Amino acid sequence: MNLDALVIHDLDRYKKEGYPWQEWDMFREHAPVYWYERDGIKPFWSITCYADVRRVSGDNNNFVNGGGRLRLDLKDRDERFWQGYRDRMLNRGWDPDEPPDFIYTDKPDHWDMRRLVSPEFTPKAMRAREESLRHHAGHFVQEFKDRLSSDGEADLVEDLSVKLPLAAICEMMGASADDWSSVHKWTAVMFDDPNLMDFARPDETKKQMRRRMFLEFEEWIFDQIKSRRAQGASGPDLISILLRSEVKGEPLTAQQLLGYIKVLIAAGNETTRNAATGGMIALLQHPKELAFLIENIDDREVLDHAVEEILRWSSPVIQFARVCARDTEIGGQIIKKGEHVGIWHASANRDSSQFVDPYNFDVQRFPNDHVAFGHGAHFCLGTHLARWELRSFFSAVVPVLSNVALSGEIERVGHLHVGPIQKQMVVVN
Repeated sequence: MNLDALVIHDLDRYKKEGYPWQEWDMFREHAPVYWYERDGIKPFWSITCYADVRRVSGDNNNFVNGGGRLRLDLKDRDERFWQGYRDRMLNRGWDPDEPPDFIYTDKPDHWDMRRLVSPEFTPKAMRAREESLRHHAGHFVQEFKDRLSSDGEADLVEDLSVKLPLAAICEMMGASADDWSSVHKWTAVMFDDPNLMDFARPDETKKQMRRRMFLEFEEWIFDQIKSRRAQGASGPDLISILLRSEVKGEPLTAQQLLGYIKVLIAAGNETTRNAATGGMIALLQHPKELAFLIENIDDREVLDHAVEEILRWSSPVIQFARVCARDTEIGGQIIKKGEHVGIWHASANRDSSQFVDPYNFDVQRFPNDHVAFGHGAHFCLGTHLARWELRSFFSAVVPVLSNVALSGEIERVGHLHVGPIQKQMVVVN
C-alpha cells in the first residue's frame, strides 16, 4: 500500500464527497503517526488514531497552540489569512504580532483569558438558559414546519439549523435580534461560503468582498463595545463581562477584546449548526434510529445518548494543529521541536480500537467518549452550551423528521477545519 499517494487535504474532495473516511482508516491502520508532505500544504505529522489524538491534545507542554499554526489549511489560504490579519492590525495601529485571539495562546495566558467568561458556560449557567433555548427551538421548528406546509420543501440549514446557535450566542452577547442575520453573514465569510458572492457589490471581487465584510464585522463589534460602555458595562452579557475584566491587573486592550468577541461568536455559531444539520441527516438516513428516538424523545437519558452519538458521528470540528515545543516520541515516531502536528478529531471518532462498530450510527451508544470537543487545556469552552442547544433542538425537531425525506444532494463548503454543510433540502413525505 502506497500511503504517500493518499490525500486528506483536498478541499474539492471535502466539498464534493465529505470527510475522507477511507484514507483516515488506512492511516490509522498502517501509519497513525505519519509525516504528511504534499503539494499545496505545509508539511505536518498527521495523527489519526484516538489514543494519540487524546495524548497530543492533552500534552500542552510539548504540543503548543502558540507556535503560529492552530489549524491545518492550504498554504495559500494560510498566507492569505495571516496577511489579511496583519494588514488590518497595522491599519488600526495595532500590534500585528499579537495573537488573533486567546485560542492561539498557552498556559498561563490561555487560562487567564479563558477564565474571564468560563462561569457563563458551566452546566449551572446552561440550566438557567434551558427555558430560553427550548423556547427558541420550539419557535424555529414551528417556522420550519410552516415552511414545509406552505412550500412542500425546506432547507435543513438556512431554514432551521442555523437559527438556534445564532440566537443563543447573540443573546449571550447582548446583541439585538435585528443584527442576527448580519452576524450570520459575517461569520459565514470566515469559511468561504460561496453564497457570499450574493452580497458582493457591483464590480467587487471576492477578495474585496471578504475584506469589506471582515471590516464590517469588526466595526459592528466596536459599536457593541461602545454601546456597553455607554451603559457602564454593568450588564450580564459577555461583552460587558469582558469590559469589566482584568488580566494581570490590566483591562483587555481593544485588540484583545476584538479577537475574544469574534472567536466566541464564530465558535458559538458555526460548529453547533453543523452538528444539528449532520444529526438530522443521519437520523433521516437511519429510520430505525429515528423511530426509536421519536418513541423515547421524552426520556432525558435517551436524548443525552443520542446527542453524544450525533456529535461523534458528525464530528463538526475536523482537526486542530499544534507545534512541537521539544522532541517528543508519539507512536514510535520522534517529532522534533518546531515540527507541526495535525490532530484529526473526526478520524479519532471512527477509531475501532475505541468505538465498537464505529461506522454504525447508534443513538443508544454508551459509553461514548468522543473527542468532538477536543481534550486537554484547550477543551472547547462552549461544550455545555453546545450540548444544551442540541438537546433542546432535537427534542423539538425529532417528531417533525418522521414527516420529511431527504431531497437532492448535500451541498458542502470545502474546508479543512469545520466542514460546513451549506444546504440539504427535505420534502414532505
